[in-house]
Amino acid sequence: MKTITKAFSCTITYDLSRLGNPEDLLFFDIETTGLSPRRDMVYLIGCVYLRDGDWHVKQWFADSAGAEEELLIHFFLFASRFDLLVHFNGSTFDLPFLRERAERHHTPVPRRFPESLDLYREIRPLKKLLGLADCRQKTLEAFLGTGRKDPYDGGQLIRFYRQYLRTGETALCDALLLHNEEDVKGLPSLLSLLSCRDFFCGGFLPKSEELSGARELLVTCRSDCASLPFPCELSSGDCRISCRESALFLRIPLFRGTLKYFFSNYADYCYLPEEDEAIHKSVAAFVDPSHRKKATARTCYQKRDGLFVPLPKGIQTDLPLFYPEYGKNPPYAEYSKGLFLDSAFLKQFLLATLSK
Repeated sequence: MKTITKAFSCTITYDLSRLGNPEDLLFFDIETTGLSPRRDMVYLIGCVYLRDGDWHVKQWFADSAGAEEELLIHFFLFASRFDLLVHFNGSTFDLPFLRERAERHHTPVPRRFPESLDLYREIRPLKKLLGLADCRQKTLEAFLGTGRKDPYDGGQLIRFYRQYLRTGETALCDALLLHNEEDVKGLPSLLSLLSCRDFFCGGFLPKSEELSGARELLVTCRSDCASLPFPCELSSGDCRISCRESALFLRIPLFRGTLKYFFSNYADYCYLPEEDEAIHKSVAAFVDPSHRKKATARTCYQKRDGLFVPLPKGIQTDLPLFYPEYGKNPPYAEYSKGLFLDSAFLKQFLLATLSK
C-alpha cells in the first residue's frame, strides 16, 4: 500500500464553523473497481482535512490486489479522529461500499466513527434554483468556476488500475491519484452551495410589500442566517424569485375578479341556481323548493369578488382558499395589505414555491 500526504492551498467562502470545529471535518472520496461491493474492491481512498490552519490531502493507494484490507484499516483509524465525514453521494455508495468490504475482510469499523454529511443530498434540491442540468460533482464545479486537470471518468480509471496491477506503470498510478485528488480537493469548494440551503431553510425578515401597478406584488425580505455567494433567479409558474447576497425579491402576479370558496360538507348545503351560490340547509328551508337543489361538491360554493394571491401547491396555511372552478388549481388567498409581512406565511410561501 502507498500513502501520500501533502499540503495544498484552498479558499473556502463557506463558514466551516457552521458544520462544527473546522479541524474536526474530514472530506473523503473512494475509488473502486466497480459498483458491486460483493465483486469489486476499493483501491484508493483520498481525504482532505485542516490542521493548524493548513489544508492537507492524504491518499491510501492499493498498489496490489491484496492491499485492500490494509487500506481500509488505515482509513478507518484515521477517520475515527474526526467528528464529521463530508462526502458526495457517500450515503448511497461510498459508506455502504466501505462497510461491506470491511465485513468481507473481517475488519472492524471503529466504534467511534464520525457523523456524516452528504453534499449531494444537500445540494440536489437546489438544482432547479441554480439552473443545473444535473448534480454531478463536475457539473457543480463547472458552475462554481473551479478548474480541473483530470480529464478521465470512473470507467477509464478502472481500466487504468487493472493495467497498473499488470505493469506497475508510474504514469497510470499518477493518473489514478490525480483523479481522486481532484475529486476530494473539490469537495470543500462545494460547501459554498450550502449557503443556498442555509439561505432558504433559515428564517426570513420581511422588509416591504408593494403593489406594482394593479396586478403584481413585489415583496422584499432578508435572510436572517446566511448570505449567498452568487446571485440566482428562479421562475415558478408566474412567480419570480431573485436573490442577491442576503436579500430576496419575490414578484407575484395577482388576480382581480371573482373566485369561489367551496364548502367541504356539501351535504349540509343547498344550491340556488338563480343566485349561483350555495347556502346552508337551515337557511334554504325558507327558500321555495323550486328555486333550490341539493348541493354537490361542484356546486357547494360562495363567490367572492376581490384581489387574490395565487398560492403554490403544498403550502400550509389556515387562510380560506378560493378557486376559479371546482378542482382547478392553483388555489388563491384573498390579498390583504401586510399578508407577506407575516414571516411565518412568507417562509411557507417561499418553501412551497421552491419545491414545485
